[in-house]
Amino acid sequence: ATGVLTYFVNELRRGDRAAPYSMVTATGAPVVPPDMRDDDILINQWLADDLNAKPGDKLALSYYVIGLSRRLEERTNQFTVRAVVPLSGAAADRNLMPEFPGIEKAESTRDWDPSLPVKLERIRPKDEDYWKNYRGTPKAFITLAAGQSLWANRFGNLTAVRYRFPAQLFSRSLRSTVPIELSPEARPVPAAAPPTEPTVAAMIVDSIQQTRAELEKKLVTALNPASIGLSFEPVRQQALAAAEQSQDFGGLFLGFSFFLIVAALLLMALLFQFGIEQRATEVGTLLALGFTPRQVRRLLLLEGGALALVGGLIGVVGGVGYARAMLLGLSTIWRDAVQTSTLRYHAEPQTLAIGAVAAVLVAWLTIWLALRKQGQQPARELLAEGSNPEFQISNLKAQKRNRDKLVGGIAGSAALASMGWALWQKATSNAELFFSAGALLLVAGIAFSAAYLSSLASGRNVAVAKFALGELGVRNCARRRKRSLATLGLLACGSFLIASIAVFRLEAVKDAEKRSSGTGGFALIGETTMPVAQDLNTKAGREFFGLDDKELAGVSFVPFRVREGDDASCLNLNRAQKPRLLGVKPELLAGRKAFTFAKAAKGLPEGNPWLLLDSSRRGNEADSTESRNPPPHVGGYEPNVVPAIGDEASIVWAMGKKVGDTVDYTDERGRTFKVRLVGALANSILQGNLVIAEDEFVARFPSEAGYRMFLIDAPPTEVNEISKTLSRALRDVGLELTPTTQRLAAFNAVQNTYLSTFQVLGGLGLLLGSVGLGVVVMRNVLERRSELALLIAVGFRPRALKWLVLSEHGALLLLGLAVGIIAALVAVLPALLSPRAGVPYLSLTLTLGAVFVSGAVWTWIAAALALRGRLLDALRNE
Repeated sequence: ATGVLTYFVNELRRGDRAAPYSMVTATGAPVVPPDMRDDDILINQWLADDLNAKPGDKLALSYYVIGLSRRLEERTNQFTVRAVVPLSGAAADRNLMPEFPGIEKAESTRDWDPSLPVKLERIRPKDEDYWKNYRGTPKAFITLAAGQSLWANRFGNLTAVRYRFPAQLFSRSLRSTVPIELSPEARPVPAAAPPTEPTVAAMIVDSIQQTRAELEKKLVTALNPASIGLSFEPVRQQALAAAEQSQDFGGLFLGFSFFLIVAALLLMALLFQFGIEQRATEVGTLLALGFTPRQVRRLLLLEGGALALVGGLIGVVGGVGYARAMLLGLSTIWRDAVQTSTLRYHAEPQTLAIGAVAAVLVAWLTIWLALRKQGQQPARELLAEGSNPEFQISNLKAQKRNRDKLVGGIAGSAALASMGWALWQKATSNAELFFSAGALLLVAGIAFSAAYLSSLASGRNVAVAKFALGELGVRNCARRRKRSLATLGLLACGSFLIASIAVFRLEAVKDAEKRSSGTGGFALIGETTMPVAQDLNTKAGREFFGLDDKELAGVSFVPFRVREGDDASCLNLNRAQKPRLLGVKPELLAGRKAFTFAKAAKGLPEGNPWLLLDSSRRGNEADSTESRNPPPHVGGYEPNVVPAIGDEASIVWAMGKKVGDTVDYTDERGRTFKVRLVGALANSILQGNLVIAEDEFVARFPSEAGYRMFLIDAPPTEVNEISKTLSRALRDVGLELTPTTQRLAAFNAVQNTYLSTFQVLGGLGLLLGSVGLGVVVMRNVLERRSELALLIAVGFRPRALKWLVLSEHGALLLLGLAVGIIAALVAVLPALLSPRAGVPYLSLTLTLGAVFVSGAVWTWIAAALALRGRLLDALRNE
């Protein structure tokens, strides 16, 4: 087989003589001698006469090549005439010209319409005669290697493949038809019937057809359909894989509801403990009658377990209702998160049963922990409603304080060590590490608060208060240390959840005009149905669509080639297997320093990460635009690996990958290549795509002609007018323009919506904490009515008593919120240190302020209810 590459050249010139618009063929034997040099050329007799050329003369060959954006670049190469061939035989084969659109069927050169800038006035009468006599017969021949180095492009490097007919078939056919000489008398009498022996021509035709059939069979067997762009994708398998690996929000909801569960358990333990304390006389009676402490605890545990069982069943019903309400919210007010209104509730009975059993078991465990010390007091003290171990403040041992300090010290040291290591390693974007440090700091804060309450109980380390009554209230926090600690823990956990979630809310409009923002500083993003081959940054490209430079003053475009793939944005809950690829000139984004990078692969050169996509800057001189094969090896990367940049949310959540991982793709020729994630953008409008260099894109997807996506810079005051102008001019290609802030807001709405749902859980936890605080206040005041009555008897006013109660429990409220907020600030430190940190300080302050006000209101209501009535009657009962 012999490859053929025939090209339409602009001119063949020798000195001041030139032949315009000719076909030149690059091929091998039998037309081109095997020993011919790549800078030699054969010309036919017609061209030799026209140019007055002879062997040894220099010939200039000018031609167009296709660059990016379908730009035509004229190039010229010099060749030496090796020989002049006659215009006959193999050199006179007009079939060497391929089916050239606009030229092949033209009867005259005046009818040419090749979609090229051809100047028909240059065609001479002799050129017209040549076309009529010889059509597209090539006028010159060069080696196949030389032709491919000049004219090969992303669409291929051959126009034909010729198979030579085996010579032995001709000789065999001729031998079978050679007549045998006979004597005259032995010759047969001519018959009237036509001869039945096949002719030589028929034999040759049969042999050719047989050879052609065998060749077609071999080609069908050997050719890979993918090599010509016909590939088959296992759609069902890919869909199942995407669905099986979809994001499981059950784990997220369980994690964020953990604090709500803890709050509910603490509140339940408090209420159960209060109930047991109210029944101290009943417990003392049982002990006096001979029941052992274990039997009393078992009786109370069964009683509490029965209530927990009923509560678990009610909780299942409530959980189903809550789930339905969440789905209703996601289908209506939170529809932006799922982009659909067809969500349906589905629950497996097994799941409901597991939830109910788990709730009951956890409740029983909590009740058992609350009952551990029940029954250890003597029956005489219980019958007399005497003291509880928690009343005996002076008996709190230093060992317990030291244990709390030890726990707090270990947790705090671990948190500080984690933060220090992250800062030393410059891993400030490691959210998991900082969130763990925040959780450890939360534990440390609660532990140190417990130690502080113990110190108050023992009369040590008491801060001097501004008012003596307030100081007394603060000291009273330690009177019921466990109650106070449970309330503080409820508030700390709830405020930690609320504050840590609120920081991650995203704003699309804030600093949208800055290059570092999620919009990249661009005003509009556009996508077309049909590809745009023209460069809209040039005057010629704008004139093609009837656009005036004055209308687009201050407007520039960053065009992208598009290879469709899976949606890898947060709008797709399934796992993206092969995200959409975008091809761009890296320097267009690097020059603008567009977007902010959240992460870049280790070991790569520092600087503008966009330049990591540029093959020339990575040390490779391969011109993939003019080469049929993709660049083999780029500096810093393995062979056949293409660097790509994507949005961090797409990489982590939609793809389940991280920076440095690879994704397998198949190009148009059926060859597999890898796309390596070398950088991640922080919350950008490019979410859902992987961006690669345009030359890499063109080398692997040559049929994806033109651009179908644009980022548009425009003056802020003229965005609407420019949008209308572009939409009108490019309506034939289906241009759809969207403000970048609107596109970013659509992506942000997903994260913000889920954060809202998680904040609902945190809000419920804080609500339980506030209610728990109110319950604790009421219980404490009811237990101390006689003490408060004594204070009234010695001259204190009821208003002063309310201030005493409020200062006591307000201290718990402030301390709990402070512990939670400080821990949350550490947990979200990566977001605060981010260049694009958009902390909603106002909404966060309002939320936490509302929590404080809510706790204060519950405390005031509980104090008012407990202090109403005649307190002096309680003093008479002492």
